[in-house]
Amino acid sequence: MEFMSDMLSGADSGKPSLFEIIAQRKMTDLLEPALQHVTSVYAHRYPRYLIRVLNWHEEDHFYGLKRVRSHRIRGDNSLTCGDRWGSLIFLVGLPLVKSRLDQYYEKRGCWAEHSPGPTRRSPTTSRACGGGCWSPSGGSKGSIPHINFAYHMATALYYVAYMFDRTNYNSPWLHLLGLQVRRLTAADYRAMDERGPAKSGLAAPANGSVIRYTRNLLARMLTGGLDFLKVLLPLSIFFYRFLEWWYRSDFHRKVQQAPVPPPPMPLRPHPDGVAVPEDQSLCPLCQKPRTNPAMAPSGYVFCYPCIYRHVDETGLCPVTLTKALPAGIRKIYAMEA
Repeated sequence: MEFMSDMLSGADSGKPSLFEIIAQRKMTDLLEPALQHVTSVYAHRYPRYLIRVLNWHEEDHFYGLKRVRSHRIRGDNSLTCGDRWGSLIFLVGLPLVKSRLDQYYEKRGCWAEHSPGPTRRSPTTSRACGGGCWSPSGGSKGSIPHINFAYHMATALYYVAYMFDRTNYNSPWLHLLGLQVRRLTAADYRAMDERGPAKSGLAAPANGSVIRYTRNLLARMLTGGLDFLKVLLPLSIFFYRFLEWWYRSDFHRKVQQAPVPPPPMPLRPHPDGVAVPEDQSLCPLCQKPRTNPAMAPSGYVFCYPCIYRHVDETGLCPVTLTKALPAGIRKIYAMEA
């Protein structure tokens, strides 16, 4: 699917914008954890089989992009076998090596921060690293951050140069291979549409029309299913992003937030309970001004020693005669004016 194809990218309409390139690269980073989990499961379940390598980069195809040679060979700029192998190395091999190195150093604890002074290492870390880790004084460990910095800096510089039309290559690896990323044209889409029905006839002719019809039907169903995935994938990504935004927004909180119920009615004093004095500053138990005020679970306020002793002995509120526990007593801290 071609996104943002109407955006202007200089005088060359076939040149994709930097936003399309970054979106294509970002999709690779998003799909990598999921594909890594799926391939690891199938690798353990079917260790004798390998995944078939396709002749195109699916992220490029998803965003309506293609790879072409910078210099035509006999009037044709399509990829050669060497170009495909080079793209495969830089698309799969280089990120795989970098990912394995990052995992190795992170697992071995070799990504410690560098400091001018001597770095202390615990015996546990030394035993865990064994002989495979680089010592702080060695040059190998110090070169890894510089290589990582150079890798990302080169990519960023090519992005900036590509954005300002200083180069037609959006990465140093494409420049090294002599390949460019271009938008799919109408002729490319027509060729893909014509290639679709041709795939349904890939099955070898068999004796009997029923077998031939069954094979062609299965081939058409497979081709149609793959074409449907081109629509299902962006819809699923959009739906996932919408759910992610919904659960993070205030709209979800407002919908989930129930109305605040009104406060319960205050409990009435029991006829057999302690009478509440008219002066609200007096304690109902000792009939003296409250000291260290505390509130019972029923809502009435007493002196803390009085109410604690009464509830601990009787287990009842002295005014309402409802059940109460000492743990339910709350002290009240009044701010002095």
